[in-house]
Amino acid sequence: MKAILLTGLLGFAQVSGSGTPQAEPFAVAKSGYAFAFPRDHGSHPTFRTEWWYLTGHLWTQDASRRFGYQLTFFRQASPRTAWTGSGAWRSDQLHLAHAVLTDETSHRFLVDERLDRAGLLAGSAEDRLEVFQQDWRVEQRPSGQIHLRMTVRGAVLELDLNPATPPVIFGEQGVSRKGADPSAASHYITYPRLESRGQLRLPEGSALSVHGLGWMDHEFSSNQLDQGQVGWDWAGIQLRDGRSLMAYRLRRQDGSQDPFSTVTEVDVKGRILRSTHAFEMRGAGAWRSPKSGATYPIPLVLEAWGQRLTLVPVLTDQELRTGRSTGITYWEGACRVLDEANREAGQAYLELTGYAHSLKGRF
Repeated sequence: MKAILLTGLLGFAQVSGSGTPQAEPFAVAKSGYAFAFPRDHGSHPTFRTEWWYLTGHLWTQDASRRFGYQLTFFRQASPRTAWTGSGAWRSDQLHLAHAVLTDETSHRFLVDERLDRAGLLAGSAEDRLEVFQQDWRVEQRPSGQIHLRMTVRGAVLELDLNPATPPVIFGEQGVSRKGADPSAASHYITYPRLESRGQLRLPEGSALSVHGLGWMDHEFSSNQLDQGQVGWDWAGIQLRDGRSLMAYRLRRQDGSQDPFSTVTEVDVKGRILRSTHAFEMRGAGAWRSPKSGATYPIPLVLEAWGQRLTLVPVLTDQELRTGRSTGITYWEGACRVLDEANREAGQAYLELTGYAHSLKGRF
């Protein structure tokens, strides 16, 4: 869902220097798109907005410490006529990125963000997965293994990520609809389970060998939010029995759940088992951020197909305030997943937007 964060922030991409609206010559997600890999892990510059989103849960070898991480790269295009200035600085691509490390044991939530024009400091290959922003990088090797490197507030994380399944394509006929408007849609590719191993160096200098399980989303579109939608709740859930769930609840201005909200279940081999619009996501509690004043519905309960799962944050305060990049305040963090008997059944990453401020009018 993160691609939506960019459209309103970069509204200047829709106008020329005179302020005159421009037609947007960007592709729209349509059924029948012929996916091909590794090409479609790469950049799609004919689409306006694109992102590569990686999260994961990591443990030390003795399981005494637990960490979560998020690394998201955004690409945003604008018509070339919207840019002015010298040829050396002219670009129709902006790159933004967020990096987060959650340290449960030390109760630390480290966040950094970046904003660069395409070029020496940021870029994305079109024929394969290779995205970088300064010293943050994600790239897929010919073997299929993905390498991730990020730094955040003195911490350094390097991981090798091995997909446990082929890529999963969400939606119907290759299109993930987000609203009644046919253009409110994306192409949505996911690796729901990435077996992970690597090294984490903490800000104080200690180096740890870590292992765990990751998740990668890759989405490209030119428009997503529909009229009347003000925010969303999204979750990527990895259950211990090998199943994975992806759920998003699009919230309307009156507080109701948009009919295009969806939950999808994927089996241990990466096959989509079932998908439904008939589910419920609701708060089992509430936490008010002392910094933004936003109140978030955490823990959060997901009910679908007669099953109830509760997502409990490993740290309550996992709020991002991204004033130097996307300009959006949102909650995103690592969670435990509890079943109906209150037993730990897996782990998840949860994203909550539109609580600190409405997204209406931004996208």
